Amino acid sequence: MVRAMTDSSTRICPWCSTPILAGAAACSKCGAAVEGAAVLDIPSVTVPDPRASLSFDEGLVTGSADADAIQPPSEAVRLEMRKMELEAEIANAGGSVMNPNGDEAILVGRPSQEAIEALKAGLLDDTLPASEPDPSESSAQ
Repeated sequence: MVRAMTDSSTRICPWCSTPILAGAAACSKCGAAVEGAAVLDIPSVTVPDPRASLSFDEGLVTGSADADAIQPPSEAVRLEMRKMELEAEIANAGGSVMNPNGDEAILVGRPSQEAIEALKAGLLDDTLPASEPDPSESSAQ
């Protein structure tokens, strides 16, 4: 379900996950520009640089490159990436996340059956991310 943002609602920074008040031009924690805020045109960063060009053979990977560096991730890395996806499903269940395509929050429903089964089997880390404080620790102080 999608709901429109109001002046009193908050958004979530896509870079650091800090709540951002509606109407703010940038995240107060990391300074990331909020979607819809005026962005400066910076050649080669936010817009193409008309002076930059490649010749027909520039940027090609030659035989001197390490072949392992351009291989798909190993099975262990792919497994860890999938675990992180399932952990995010569990963590975001019942909450809301920022729609990357607009200025609205998306309500997150129930996690997938795969995520629930992996959590019950003890395959997922059920702790909070390192960047977020444990709520039980702050109440103990």
